[in-house]
Amino acid sequence: MEKYVSNVQSESMNYVHYIWILLSILVSVTSSFCFLQPEWIVHPNVLNAFGIYAFCVGNTESVKLSRTCGFYGGRFGFGNIPCTIWQAACLLYGGGSLFTCFGALCSLSTMCVRTGWDKTLVLATRYLQISSVFLMTSGLLVYPLGFDSSYFRLYCGAGADVYNSGICHLGWTYVLAIVGAAVSIFCPILSYFSADESSTSDGLDYKI
Repeated sequence: MEKYVSNVQSESMNYVHYIWILLSILVSVTSSFCFLQPEWIVHPNVLNAFGIYAFCVGNTESVKLSRTCGFYGGRFGFGNIPCTIWQAACLLYGGGSLFTCFGALCSLSTMCVRTGWDKTLVLATRYLQISSVFLMTSGLLVYPLGFDSSYFRLYCGAGADVYNSGICHLGWTYVLAIVGAAVSIFCPILSYFSADESSTSDGLDYKI
C-alpha cells in the first residue's frame, strides 16, 4: 500500500514538473517577443509607436500611409535610446528576458538529469526565475518614468508626464509584457512543487 501511495504521489508531482517546464518556455518566448517589438506606446495615428529600443514612424506625406521601423539612432546601442530612463528599462527588462530564457533551458535540463544534481538544478533555476521576475517587473515600472522626456513629448504632446502617456496610449506589446511578467511569478512557485524538489527518495519507497 505504501508503495502504491508513493507511486501515485510521484506521478502527480511529475505533472506539476511538466507544467513548470511548459510555463517557463511560454514565459521566455513571451518576454523575448515583447522585448523585440516597438508597440509599447502607440500614437493615435497608429503609425508612430515606441518600444524600449526600437520605434516606428509613420509617413503621412504620401497618399498611401506607411511607416518605417528600426532602432533609435539607426542602430542598436544604449546611447541611441532617447532618454536615460529608457536605457535603464531596456537593461532591466532585457536582462530579465535573458534570465527567463536561461530558466527555460535549465528547466528543460531537469528532464535529463536523474542524479543527485537534479534538486540542485531545480533550486538554481528557481532563483534564476525569481531574479527574472524582479528584473522584468522593475523594467516595466521604470519605463513609464521616461514619458516626461522631450523626445516623448514631441510625439505624444506636452501633457505627457511620468506615468501619463499624453495623447498616446499603451500598446498591446506593453500589456502583453505585463501579463507575461505576472504569469512568470508562478514559475518559481511551481518549481517548488515539482517532482525533483518535493518528492522524497524514490529508491527507498520502491524497496518497500
